[in-house]
Amino acid sequence: MGQDKVKIAVICHDAGASEILAAYIKEHFSLASWKLYASKGSPFEAIARKNALKTSPVEEITLSDIDALFFGTGWQEKIERDSLLEAKRLHIPSFAFLDHWSAYRERFDYPQKDWEKNLPNFTIVSDKKAQAIAKSYNLPHILLVKNFYLQKQLEALKNEHIPQTKNLLFLSEPTDKVALRTFKDENYWGFTQITAFEEILTHFEKFECTGLHIRLHPSEKNHPYLKVLNKFPHIRSQIYPAAFLPLEKDLIRSKMIIGFDTMALYTASLANKALVSYLPSKNREFLLPLPPSHQLRNLNNLTPIHLRPLELKIDSNGIDFACIEQYIKGFNQ
Repeated sequence: MGQDKVKIAVICHDAGASEILAAYIKEHFSLASWKLYASKGSPFEAIARKNALKTSPVEEITLSDIDALFFGTGWQEKIERDSLLEAKRLHIPSFAFLDHWSAYRERFDYPQKDWEKNLPNFTIVSDKKAQAIAKSYNLPHILLVKNFYLQKQLEALKNEHIPQTKNLLFLSEPTDKVALRTFKDENYWGFTQITAFEEILTHFEKFECTGLHIRLHPSEKNHPYLKVLNKFPHIRSQIYPAAFLPLEKDLIRSKMIIGFDTMALYTASLANKALVSYLPSKNREFLLPLPPSHQLRNLNNLTPIHLRPLELKIDSNGIDFACIEQYIKGFNQ
């Protein structure tokens, strides 16, 4: 490779990893030669475009003359699998970028037979809790890098000057679909977004809010909430897709935020917002790096302390790109 820039192919689909990868690439764009591949209409295609990054159709991916493969992980699609196997055949180092703190092994098809063949050579995480979780599963060669997407979000939040409403913001997630896809049972965790949502409405007065905003997950094309809302006609509500309003604006304008374990809850905590991570069953572990006091199983335990802003600090440690470059260059030596 000499003094030439390393050539890196990037393939991704799901929104979480796409945001992290796109921000990482943009931060280090001049330090490598990047070739991005995305499925038509995928979150990665849209997020790359938002970051002024060009993508090619995933069908055109080639690893000839490539020094490394970066890929995202998630539960929606596994479009990286063929490229990962090809990279291994060609002895090209692969780097899996893990977003969030959940289902790390399941992203590689655990517990299916031979799931280890889907593992990368290097595992990229963005904070110390993720690093500890990955280490507990013995994932290969764990590297901690900075989360430039989260840093960018926090900068945007600081620059938002919009009045706060008196609304509760519910961050929806397609819990039933994730459970069905991963465990073949939509009620695997003992609850779905529908049953949890009804509990939120039942305890709505405890939040001391005058209205309810329901922000759909980027992967949710349809939603199941109207039938439940009809049982609570006194609660003023609005349902909208994630594209309706930038997340930063939605967080800042909300009096309080509730969700399951979406990354947006962690972002809200770093922006000093009042929030609750709500998992109404012990079948699902709390994974967000939030204080245990703000992780509730039962909304009967909601108290005035939960209505006060949290004050957490971002984990800003991580190796620089020069270290990643050395791992790439030294892989076959």
